[in-house]
Amino acid sequence: MSPSPETPEGKAPRKKASPAQRKLNAYVAPEVQEAIKRAHYWTSNRPRPGGYRTFSALVEDVLRAKAEELQAAFNDGQPFDPIPDGDTLQQGRPLGQ
Repeated sequence: MSPSPETPEGKAPRKKASPAQRKLNAYVAPEVQEAIKRAHYWTSNRPRPGGYRTFSALVEDVLRAKAEELQAAFNDGQPFDPIPDGDTLQQGRPLGQ
């Protein structure tokens, strides 16, 4: 495989997220990261339906399902209210974990 003229390593240029998408960073245990990466690898582009073409699509679907589960458990199935101005999410892991 010869390098492409766009990048010296021969890699395809990265696709930019659409305006409706945002990057999300999170720290997860290595075994969780490996499990989801392996799940994506072994289910993407396979003949059986239900796999995900992109890792982002898989992560988005998992996060959406969990958000809906939390809404059902804690908010009568309704979306949570917006985070109040000035408030932020807790950063990092709780002490002792």
